[in-house]
Amino acid sequence: MERLTAAGDDGIVIVAFQEDGPRTGRVRRGALRGLRLAVKDNIDIAGVPTTQGSRFAGEVASATAPVVSALEQRGATTVAKVNLHEFAYGTTSANPWFGAVPNPARPDRIPGGSSGGSAAALAAGLADLALGTDTAGSIRMPAACVGVVGLRPRTGSLDRSGVRPLCPSFDAVGPLARTVTDVVLAWNALADGAPGPAAVVRDRSRNGAPLGREPSQEPRIGLIGFDLDPATDLTHALDRSTGLDGLGSALEKIGARIDPDPGIDDAGLDRVQDEFWPAFRFEASRTHAAWFPARAEEYDPSVARKLAGAAGVEPAVHEASLAALVRRRSALLADWGARGIDAVLTPTLGCPVPSVGADEFAVQDALGRFVAPWSALDLPALAVGGVQIIGRTEADVLALGLRLEAEGLVARPAP
Repeated sequence: MERLTAAGDDGIVIVAFQEDGPRTGRVRRGALRGLRLAVKDNIDIAGVPTTQGSRFAGEVASATAPVVSALEQRGATTVAKVNLHEFAYGTTSANPWFGAVPNPARPDRIPGGSSGGSAAALAAGLADLALGTDTAGSIRMPAACVGVVGLRPRTGSLDRSGVRPLCPSFDAVGPLARTVTDVVLAWNALADGAPGPAAVVRDRSRNGAPLGREPSQEPRIGLIGFDLDPATDLTHALDRSTGLDGLGSALEKIGARIDPDPGIDDAGLDRVQDEFWPAFRFEASRTHAAWFPARAEEYDPSVARKLAGAAGVEPAVHEASLAALVRRRSALLADWGARGIDAVLTPTLGCPVPSVGADEFAVQDALGRFVAPWSALDLPALAVGGVQIIGRTEADVLALGLRLEAEGLVARPAP
């Protein structure tokens, strides 16, 4: 394997590879043949430094992460490792060491984080597939900011060996692409033989034919967070709220039954986050205990500020937070089952995409409002640009995403 560049000058690429890319084993089947793969630089590729977006923490990986190998063995060609918010701990991907990741779709706006380079590589046409990580929205926020598709699967559904941790109870690795169809292709390669609860979406296709399990003919869809005027036509209101032309009409075409009360409201999302952030901060602080605060001056100032604020959470608080989230997840799923709710839709972002140079600490809570709670509850979530689909399993959210895509839904940047 030969590196072509040590770092890009566009804020996206950290390392580029030869056209044929690295290989970790024999290609079993070619479902991904011809598709170029970009890998977030907190995921290992043998023989290449994994920088984690840091100027001091990079080390050469001795083995390739299984999630990368799974895609390569289906024919994908790794073409680049890509930039991120340092240590996957941030929402802007304004990396002071490797350059701020741009937003190719909207150059005056941020690309989101922390998997900003993964989403930007797709939007810029540098790759067809990407791998990112998502602990509190780090795949879905960039997908919304640049207008691509990204899946956060359940924590532990895929092998996380060779994926550098931030908060192990909540970290997830997942695929991004420009279409739901290609995310499904990547997911199937990742899920085939995975150790966790990952399920392959059957009947793969690249030509727009239906994929997924046999769907409900009239799925019951809950809505959260949409600014809908009862006097306004639902189709146009949904399109306006998400920035996605075609969402409302696609829901109509699949016969979706809309439920305005999906068992959790804005106040419920706030309660979930109240239980989530103590556990998140405890684990982030523990992950960095060997370096922080001893090497605080070598960190991105935004990350150092977060780690300083994460200090001091007691183990008992961490355990209580995890237990409370498990109870809340169980109660919500039981409620969905009793009422027949198949999926929930939300905007992906809780605010307009911020301008380049925006103060991260002024926008991060709003950016993550609709993504962080599902990480906390460990439910799979699919961002199709500015709209997010949440369900019980990855197969459920992907099947619904495919049905909506078949009826005209296209990922576009959030407003």
